[in-house]
Amino acid sequence: MPDQDLPVQSASGEGLLDFGVKAITEQAAKLIENLQFLYRPAQGYVTWLNDTDETVSVQTFDQDDAVRWVRYEERKIAPHQAVQLTARGERIHVLVQNNGCTYDCTKGTAYLFDGNNVHAKK
Repeated sequence: MPDQDLPVQSASGEGLLDFGVKAITEQAAKLIENLQFLYRPAQGYVTWLNDTDETVSVQTFDQDDAVRWVRYEERKIAPHQAVQLTARGERIHVLVQNNGCTYDCTKGTAYLFDGNNVHAKK
C-alpha cells in the first residue's frame, strides 16, 4: 500500500518537486523558530577607549557566538576616543581587526586598548 503522505507523481515529476519544497520549507520554519533570540536587541554595553594614535576597527559578537560567525556591530574608533560597544549577553566578544585579536569583555566595564592589549579600567 503506497504511503499516503507522498504526493502522486506526474509524468513531469511535479509531485516530487512539491514534496521537496514542502520539506525544505518546514525545515526552514523550524530553524527560524529556534533563532527567535535574534529579534531581541542587546542591552547594556562595554565602554571601549582607543588609546592609540590610529583608527581602530572593531566588531562585536554575541556571548553565545563562540565561532564569531555573525557580527552584531562593526565600528571604527578614532584615536583617543571612547565608544560604547554592545552585543547580546553579559560577556561579549570584541574582535580588533587591526591586530586580529578577540577579547571577551563584561558589560558595564570600561576597557582601554593600547594597540596590543586590552586592560579593564577600575
